[in-house]
Amino acid sequence: MRTGILLVILFVLAPISGCLGSDDPDYSDFEGCTDDDIGEDCAIDIGGENSTTNETVVENNTTNETTVDEGTYETQTLPLIEGMARSMNGAWNNWSSQEMFNQSDKWVLIQFAATDCGHCWNGGEMMSQLHENYSNQVEFITFVINFSWSNSSLEEIAAFQDESNFSGCNNDRNNCNERPGSPHNWTYFDDRDTYWIAAFHMTGTPAYVLIQPNGTVEWHHKQSGESETIEDAMSRLFTNSGA
Repeated sequence: MRTGILLVILFVLAPISGCLGSDDPDYSDFEGCTDDDIGEDCAIDIGGENSTTNETVVENNTTNETTVDEGTYETQTLPLIEGMARSMNGAWNNWSSQEMFNQSDKWVLIQFAATDCGHCWNGGEMMSQLHENYSNQVEFITFVINFSWSNSSLEEIAAFQDESNFSGCNNDRNNCNERPGSPHNWTYFDDRDTYWIAAFHMTGTPAYVLIQPNGTVEWHHKQSGESETIEDAMSRLFTNSGA
């Protein structure tokens, strides 16, 4: 079972509009996007650690010993991720990260985003361009969260992904079919309970992680994002096939 995660609000920017839906888990400690913080991450602060990550697993038998450094930081091997996900224009179904790793020579890009985060809205075009440039070498997956002041439904997330008709994206400022960029033809994962964004120790959206084909974390936004953007990291690691 998942352990509880204590989340702490740090409201340091402009007031945030929106409301907390009664049907979703309590994310009352999350801070989200504002209209005035263009160029900044949608800041959130997460206290404590997720106990399912950052563990060293040792397997012993009579012939050998294997040590696996499991976690979500750079050089660590990702734990198993399971939940509900969908492809573009598809239905929500059970999904496992086993489908992505050790199946091919492709890397994986995880993006953390929210349909009501202004930066994620504006960054839709950048994500479309990255996918056009690198999708032959990298599998994309977007983990969509809710903030305490937002209440994105699965229908809204699907519309954000597909760029289809749904009123309420970008904190109720836009129809989802107005999102910048093209429809996102990759997997979207339901992280509205914020479990996995906390497990990855992220403190804002959008945020990114690059993972090797064997499941080892290569680039982590919180560790390397100040010195290198995700665009620059992908340009360094991969060949731009869309140029």
